[in-house]
Amino acid sequence: MTLLDSDERMTGALQSLVLDHILIESGTATWVDARANGTSQPMAKLAPDMRVLDRINIARAFTPWQHQSLLHDLPGEVTDETVIVVLPALDAFYRTGDLRRHEQERMFEESATVADEIATERNVPVLITRQQADALTAPLENVVSEVISCELTGVGPRFAGDEFETLVYPLDDGFVQTTIAFWNRVIADRHPAVTELGSTPNGVSVSGSH
Repeated sequence: MTLLDSDERMTGALQSLVLDHILIESGTATWVDARANGTSQPMAKLAPDMRVLDRINIARAFTPWQHQSLLHDLPGEVTDETVIVVLPALDAFYRTGDLRRHEQERMFEESATVADEIATERNVPVLITRQQADALTAPLENVVSEVISCELTGVGPRFAGDEFETLVYPLDDGFVQTTIAFWNRVIADRHPAVTELGSTPNGVSVSGSH
């Protein structure tokens, strides 16, 4: 289970990761939406072909109880073709004034448990985002296996995780903007006797960045 912590200014990070994953794995995504993260317009801008969107199955809730019900039904919606489960803003519905504090905590913990069971028992990657990092979402820290951060830079989105980071940014004029980490890796690969940097992150292409 992966937690995406994204800069508030960064739009499209979640959609980029989901689209890349279903294209690479040749499967479908099962998505329980919150805060309109699953609207088709931003994904249509990123998808290489509109038909790709047919492979994303989205359910939407409008209340905490609807969201909880969808999550409890979620394991039955995961099929052999499902290559990723997407749970954006997992905490959003449990921050409303309709719930008491103990209800917020209980319902969110149940949501995190369902996500963890899908990831471990069904062996399907689960991608989560959260509205805030605070006491309510603290239980996520016990179940996620990786945290990916995404921040907006002057040359594009920068993704970073335990095993990768953005090293190259394509520019509009056909050139690319490299980073110091990129050249450290080049030197380590070409001149191992000169510098010993240990293991270096793997490169991946996400939303135009590498």
